[in-house]
Order: sequence, then structure tokens, then C-alpha cells
Amino acid sequence: MTRIAELRKILLRKKLDALLVTGSANRNYLSGFTGSTAFLVVSLKSALFVTDSRYIEQAGKEISPEFELAQVKSAKEYNGAIADLVKKDKVRVMAVEAGNLVVSQFETLKKYLPKKELRPQTGLVEGLREIKTKEELEKIRKAVDIAEKAFQITVKRIRPGISENEVAAELEYNMRLLGSERAAFPTIVASGKRGALPHGVATDKKLNKGELIVLDFGAVYKGYCSDLTRTIGLGIIVRQFKNHYKMVYEAQQKAISSISSGVLLSFPDKKARNYLKKHRLAEFFTHGLGHGLGMEVHERPSINNVAKGFFQAGMVVTVEPGVYLKGQYGIRIENDIIVKEKGCKVLGKDQQKLVIL
Repeated sequence: MTRIAELRKILLRKKLDALLVTGSANRNYLSGFTGSTAFLVVSLKSALFVTDSRYIEQAGKEISPEFELAQVKSAKEYNGAIADLVKKDKVRVMAVEAGNLVVSQFETLKKYLPKKELRPQTGLVEGLREIKTKEELEKIRKAVDIAEKAFQITVKRIRPGISENEVAAELEYNMRLLGSERAAFPTIVASGKRGALPHGVATDKKLNKGELIVLDFGAVYKGYCSDLTRTIGLGIIVRQFKNHYKMVYEAQQKAISSISSGVLLSFPDKKARNYLKKHRLAEFFTHGLGHGLGMEVHERPSINNVAKGFFQAGMVVTVEPGVYLKGQYGIRIENDIIVKEKGCKVLGKDQQKLVIL
């Protein structure tokens, strides 16, 4: 069954006549289009792809044959194309993506469709994206492989006195050379005290001996992301750093060993958190255990101690416990995981030992 057919099943179940798709990842997932400006309207009867002259040739080559391709010249014509399909397919209730449509666009659309119900919805396409196909999994595997190899090359260039920005630039450069389309997100390089910032994007700070360095990075291969975090040491590293690294690693392993289809999404987080609690580190684990990964670096499902739902075979998630001691240092270890019917598959190399340069 095609993705459009799967979406129509959801529309029927929710008593919706059509969906306006404005989110770029959802648009790519349903149509195959990789450009930046377009929208889709999928009704129970037809599927319309609308873009302007800048992307019409690209769309003609990329989009699924299930879509009718329409070219417009202005924002007014974009809204007119939606109104024409709504009239043609006798749409009464049209869903819009609540997380991807700005208020001004919503208000304008209401003016073009005064007698129709516009119903903001979340997760209609995102829910389909949770379970990856074999082809999607291979793209994620490749994205992980690129990021891993780039990290291994970059580590050899790290030394005292260079800046976090230099390390981030080197890492992103190496990922591009190895086939990444772009960095999956702004690369995090947080050294010393800055390591206590979970999202400490790289700065001009220089690296010093005796520091831990947290690197969080990802590649993108054919539209699919990887997301890895590695913590390394520079120079002589004190025993406390090594001990805490070992505990974070063991917490990650406790979580990974509990992941399997049918397991509660909240369970691995609790396993990791309970292990850190035994070592008096749980209070320094300040975020959820992980998240879904695919066309976006953060997507469904969320993996935390209050998450609802269950793991399903074919999901790809991150497992990334960390501890952050304010004004001192931080440690995080992150791998990408494929959920199986029984157990799971870890992508990327095991990070049992703290790499010390």
C-alpha cells in the first residue's frame, strides 16, 4: 500500500475529507519532492502538488505519479488551487498541520474557504513516518556510517589550543566529503565547563588539557539523519571523570537492553535513570533518554519517563543518557537504535571506553 493510500485510511478513520500538507519533511515523505517551496493537498479522491516556476522542473522529476502537478505564480494562486480542489472533490472538512501552518496562513485560508471546516491536526503523517521501511533503514545506516567515519578522522586533528568552532567545522567538512548532504543540526562541541550545557553549540572557546569534550553531530544521507554523541578526554583525565563516564555508559546499556517491540516507551528511560540514581547521578540527568530519528533529527516517538505508547519494530530512536554538573563538566553518550520484534540493533560503534587524546 502506498503512503498516500495509508494516509487516506487515516483521513477516513478521523472523518476528514482532505489534508493540506505544509511541513517540508511530511511533503518529502509523501511526494518525494526535496525542494523548499510547495504544498500538497491529499483528499479521499485526489492528490495535488502545487509549486511555482522555480521548482516545477524539479518537481516533475521527483514527485510520485499519484500527484497532479500544478504551477502557480503567487500566494493568491496557491490559495486558489486549494479552493479549486476543495470544490472539485466536495471537501467539507479539511485538516491542516497545526505544527506547520502559521496563523496568518490559516486565517487567509479561511477567507478562501468560508463555508468549509478547517481542522488543525497533529501527527497524521508523522505517525506514518515512525515505522521505517527497509530502504529508509539503509539510508539511516549510511548516515550513521558517514558521521562515525567523519568523527574518527576529526579526532586525529583535535589538540589543545584549537577552538570548539574549529572542531565543529572540521567535523562538518569531513561529513560532507564522505557524502553527507549537510549537517543534520548545528554541531555541538562543548568542552570543559561548557560540557554541562546539553545543547552547547560550538564557540570560540579553546580546548584545554584535562577537559572532557562533548561532541553531538549528525549527517544526512538521501534525506535521512543520524544523531550521535561522543564524549572524549584531552590530556590527563581525573578518575572522577572516568568513573562518571563508565556510569553513563552502563546506564545507556541498561536502557538499550530493555528496548524491544511491545515495550513501553517510558521503560528504557526509567532503567537508565534508576541506574544513575544508585550512583547519585540521576539529578544530573536533566533530559529525556531519546527521540525518534528519520527525515528529521527529532521526530516521533519521544523516549522519556512519561512517554505514552509502545516501541514497534521498524522504529529508529536515539538512546542518549547524560550527566551535567553545572560549572564543571558534562558527559553524554548517544547511539541510534533500530527496534526489532525481539530486541534492537545498535548503529555505530560501541563507546564503552572513554577515548583520551
